[in-house]
Amino acid sequence: LPIKYTMSESSRSQDYDQDYESGRSDSAEQEDLYFAIGDFTPTDSVQIKLQSGDVVKVLKKSSCQWWWVEVGGAVGYVPSNHLVESSAEDVVENGWEDDEYFSSYGTLKLHHEMLSDRPRTLAYQRAIESGRKFLENKVVMDLGCGTGIISLFCAKLGGVRKVYAIEASDIAEYTAEIMVENGASDIVEVRHGKAEELELDEKVDMIVSEWMGTLLLFEFMLESVILARDKFLKPEGVVWPSHAELFLVPCAALECHESRVGFWKDVYGFDFTPLLPLAEKGIVGRPIHNHVMREDDCLSPPCSILRLHLRTVTLNEIESIESTFSFEVSKSGTMHGFASWFSVTFADVPEGCGHSNTTCNTTCNSSGNGSGTCGTSSSCVEQRPVVLSTSPWQPLTHWKQDLLLISQPLEVDEGDRLEGTIKMTRNRYWRRHMHILLTFTHSRKCEETSRVYHKEYKLWR
Repeated sequence: LPIKYTMSESSRSQDYDQDYESGRSDSAEQEDLYFAIGDFTPTDSVQIKLQSGDVVKVLKKSSCQWWWVEVGGAVGYVPSNHLVESSAEDVVENGWEDDEYFSSYGTLKLHHEMLSDRPRTLAYQRAIESGRKFLENKVVMDLGCGTGIISLFCAKLGGVRKVYAIEASDIAEYTAEIMVENGASDIVEVRHGKAEELELDEKVDMIVSEWMGTLLLFEFMLESVILARDKFLKPEGVVWPSHAELFLVPCAALECHESRVGFWKDVYGFDFTPLLPLAEKGIVGRPIHNHVMREDDCLSPPCSILRLHLRTVTLNEIESIESTFSFEVSKSGTMHGFASWFSVTFADVPEGCGHSNTTCNTTCNSSGNGSGTCGTSSSCVEQRPVVLSTSPWQPLTHWKQDLLLISQPLEVDEGDRLEGTIKMTRNRYWRRHMHILLTFTHSRKCEETSRVYHKEYKLWR
């Protein structure tokens, strides 16, 4: 961790005016860009806040320990040992962290985890089997094909004429061998590379991809889906999944909170609470992405905070997403945070080709449990498209659920209201990451007063 420096009162008063004027005059000429490698919280008015991953313009190296910088339009002092040198070219080149990202998919660990996830894998299989009437003799792109299980479903169960299996990681070499081993190499053509950088001899009838991540969007593979859609999909083509929805609910999470925060109150009989600020920053300040919640952890019915139609969503729409929510507490208890999960639907095929185009299973079901029931006619249930849900009411997937812990547990009573906004903003430089800002008001049923809470999370930079 960076060493903490303190700034003397005398050096502050002597240097501030000079550095402020120097920074203003030189800033147009200087383009020394650095990256913040740690968070820094200001202790006075001449210092400014840093968050790990920030891109920082250094205006003046005032001393060995303190530099005068600009971050997001604000200027002030930051400790020099929180910064590492970079350049504008590095920001563009490294912002996607492709080497790290694709190398993780070049080994078997993640592929084993995904293939072992039966609810996830069987949902794709069911969608392809039930959509065979549409898929027969069609051309499909399997984007981010991994080891090729979805491509094999398309070739063996979907009756397609051609599959372009696109994979940017080095696992693609083995995927090609898997196609040969399973007698599918005459239909499945494995392409090693990023879809947006490849060329095909023809347009495709469908793009199928498994792009979902933590809080649905993390890693932003969705951008590749959008770019491939705009470049390769026929005008009447289909994207699967066709719809995605993200849910939020206030919840209890006693065991998780105690193991990560309460732990420091009694460590083998000793008080370690001075470490609570670090726990707050490193644990409570980031989503917990492998959380398994029980159905009775929910303190109210969930609500939908994001809906995407993959046929029309644009890149601009996923840069910053803001949604309001309103919950009426249905069960008294201790609230430790908000839980989240998503569902995706395989719809949009033409009428009479094996699927209904209704998305009743997600958008009409206010419970967000992904059960596929909407309370309408029996024909709606019979013809509904396949839904993959990661809700706690459904079989557990490798995504599990996501948890946004709040700093202090909150006692809530039946009838209380929790109302607010959640804003998810994509990191300008680290393009696979995002920042979450949660603001909500707790209004007690029996009182006229209310209290406002603010909480920020980084996923992960």
